[in-house]
Amino acid sequence: MKVTYIYHSCYLLEFDGFSVLFDYYKDVKRDDGTYWINDYLINKEEDLYVLCTHSHADHYNKEVFEWGKKKKNIKYILSKEVAEVHTLPQDDRIVLLDILKIYQDDNLRVTAFGSTDVGGSFGLRVGDKKIFHAGDLNNWHWNEEVSKIEAAGYENSYLCELELVAEHTNQVYLAMFPIDPRLGKDYMRGAEQFVDRVAVDYLLPMHFGENYDKANEFERYARLQHCEYLSVNKKGETFNL
Repeated sequence: MKVTYIYHSCYLLEFDGFSVLFDYYKDVKRDDGTYWINDYLINKEEDLYVLCTHSHADHYNKEVFEWGKKKKNIKYILSKEVAEVHTLPQDDRIVLLDILKIYQDDNLRVTAFGSTDVGGSFGLRVGDKKIFHAGDLNNWHWNEEVSKIEAAGYENSYLCELELVAEHTNQVYLAMFPIDPRLGKDYMRGAEQFVDRVAVDYLLPMHFGENYDKANEFERYARLQHCEYLSVNKKGETFNL
């Protein structure tokens, strides 16, 4: 499996025979000046799955449906919430998933989980590997900006959603999870709670903007939980797992 950080919460996973793209927001250039998605990915012959966890503009871009005009072997797997906010094209390649609903074919199995924001998160199973993309599922406690009671409520909502994920998949080969410094001094709290509850082999950060150094500080905690943190230092960085 080859994993490439595109931007924000967008990751590209490439397997033998197909690829999976999560939460496309905007394209980025490769080292040769071409673009990762519109030049490289869309021109690959293999099947492509485009997954979208929710309708926010930094996770959803209607441009993805233009790709289907050129690429026939594409499947769109979206949170049901996306269709409640945006008008989608009439296309039988679009699959909408509500929480705990499943899409499955010969390549993969996708299960929709909840979020502490709109939409949801996705668990994938490819062969014997389990993969998790959190979308905007995180402990958005904002404990430096709101009252202790309000912050505790946000945290409790997250812990409930986390428990639902753990009940269905308490071991994950690869997790992509928000590590957002805007939350203040406890910005890693949600990710810490995630790896405390779910055994994770590899973890990649999301939703950190240009704060690569702050996101990569999570490596120390991940190591304590026997989780290998994959430090991201630039757009288009690729990892071979």
